Amino acid sequence: SPDEVIRKRLLIDGDGAGDDRRINLLVKSFIKWCNSGSQEEGYFQYQRMLSTLSQCEFSMGKTLLVYDMNLREMENYEKIYKDIGKDEKIPNSIAAAHEKISECKKQILQAKRIRKNRQ
Repeated sequence: SPDEVIRKRLLIDGDGAGDDRRINLLVKSFIKWCNSGSQEEGYFQYQRMLSTLSQCEFSMGKTLLVYDMNLREMENYEKIYKDIGKDEKIPNSIAAAHEKISECKKQILQAKRIRKNRQ
């Protein structure tokens, strides 16, 4: 199905940076390099492979940095969550805010009744 094809392409392509295309280009360049007739053509394909490989390595390094950053952020959020649980003022203030909201809702309903009765 078309959805399955799109899903597979997204999974293969990684972060959408063209990794799939780069790897295919690297394989094609390698095949051309193996089958190159002249030394000049072989050198050109070799340089092309090095360039593509460098782009793949850069993309992989960037992905690893983002992954590490996400892990550190998750650790920070866990720490913040635990700190919030330790601080008893915050849960109490949250409960107080809920009570105040309920009280305000009651006042709004009462004001609506009074306004309706005046009409």
